[in-house]
Amino acid sequence: MTQDRKGPVTQLREQLAEKSDSCKKLQEDYLRALADFDNLRKRFERDADVSRRLTLEAMVVDLIPVLDNFERAIKATGPSATVDGLQKGMDLINRQLHDALGRHGVKEYSCVGTQFDPRRAEAISFVHTDEQEPGMVVSETSKGYVCGDRVLRPARVVVAKETSRSEKSEARGQSAEAAEAEAKGQSAEAKSQSPEEGEIAESDSESND
Repeated sequence: MTQDRKGPVTQLREQLAEKSDSCKKLQEDYLRALADFDNLRKRFERDADVSRRLTLEAMVVDLIPVLDNFERAIKATGPSATVDGLQKGMDLINRQLHDALGRHGVKEYSCVGTQFDPRRAEAISFVHTDEQEPGMVVSETSKGYVCGDRVLRPARVVVAKETSRSEKSEARGQSAEAAEAEAKGQSAEAKSQSPEEGEIAESDSESND
């Protein structure tokens, strides 16, 4: 019995059909995965939007009592208001505001007395001084705020800067001039207070008479 043998052309056609079916299946899987990814992205965006809205609402709810106290403080600023009462009201509002921000991870920090760090502070000016090491934060105009490890607003600070040689020489010269002027003033004052030689002689002659 003679077996039918497939020729090379037939074999190539069958292989091509198999590869085409495989490519078609892979393309369908890719389109399905792409659609799933797009749906997942949209869902993530919706969840993130809901989370942001809930976080904002929670913060607003915590800040509302602070606004209530502000209104009470404004109404209390009448003719009968006392400085002590207003001070206590401001302290209460300040404490409530910091507590509300703290519940959401927002905290303030100070950089005074530390080495200047550009990641946590913004230098608004420099001051020449020998009392602090160069690069040390001498003072600050505004404190910084962080939320977790993220800096929301850097502290605005004044940084110490080393006094130059010319400034040191000028300062020493001014000090020497001031000391010399003071010495001259003291000498002139002493001369004005001491009696003249003629007066001393006259006084001695009168005493001898």
